[in-house]
Amino acid sequence: MANHLTGLDHAVIAVRDLEEAATVFERLGFALTPRGHHPEWGTANRCAMFAGDYIELLAAEDAGAEADRVRAFAARGDGLAGISIGSANGAATAEALRAAGLEVPMARSLSRKLDDGKGTTLMYSELPLPVEATPGVPARVVQHITAERERHPQWLEHPNGAVGITSVTAIVDEPPALTPAWDLLFGPHAAVLTDDTVTVHTGRGLVYLTRPEELTQLHPEAELDELPPPPALVALAVRVADTDRAAAVLKANRVEFSRDREGTIRIPPSEACGVFIEMIGA
Repeated sequence: MANHLTGLDHAVIAVRDLEEAATVFERLGFALTPRGHHPEWGTANRCAMFAGDYIELLAAEDAGAEADRVRAFAARGDGLAGISIGSANGAATAEALRAAGLEVPMARSLSRKLDDGKGTTLMYSELPLPVEATPGVPARVVQHITAERERHPQWLEHPNGAVGITSVTAIVDEPPALTPAWDLLFGPHAAVLTDDTVTVHTGRGLVYLTRPEELTQLHPEAELDELPPPPALVALAVRVADTDRAAAVLKANRVEFSRDREGTIRIPPSEACGVFIEMIGA
């Protein structure tokens, strides 16, 4: 993949109350990591880890510019706030993107200190991307320095059988106009235009860019009346090993959801911290 990128690394859901959001996602059948703290950002998180990517619940807990951004987003309501894109070498990615004409800062160090009783600290290199790099989707690049510590077996065993992220979806005003920027980031022809909807192939996971009125073509039953103004991330699709198993967990936990003929599960934003979630058979 271009620019040393490895694909979608994780989806970020900004929330006002981290433990309340964790309870919501545990009710959906996700196993979550212990609370982690980012001292450089003033934020805290809990994550649903998969083998190749993950979902991050992120909340402000202290002072800091990043905490202020999370706090301001969540003040409007919990929801998908951005994505992180994986890199094999954060410094090389920054250099390549600058050579391509994007104004990006130097990659910076980020730590996550876990409340796991062991004093575990995870290390990253992170690089915020300018809005013109990923139009319609707030994004940053992340390199996992201590990747071997991040995926304990118990963190990967989700009661709902989730195994990874399939896609994230953003509503935007003019999807076709955004293809050149995404091609610059991920390489020629990474962004494919079909009927005014753009599908970005990141190398691991898809990013959909669609007009608000076309959202139900991608995600039937999405709650159009409650959509934020574009641009905004609104939907997340997750692969599960068995949709019957996932449905049984949701039913047992009294989660509102629907299913189509193929078994795809659809969970409304009211049940999932402001995110429309689909669970799709692996």
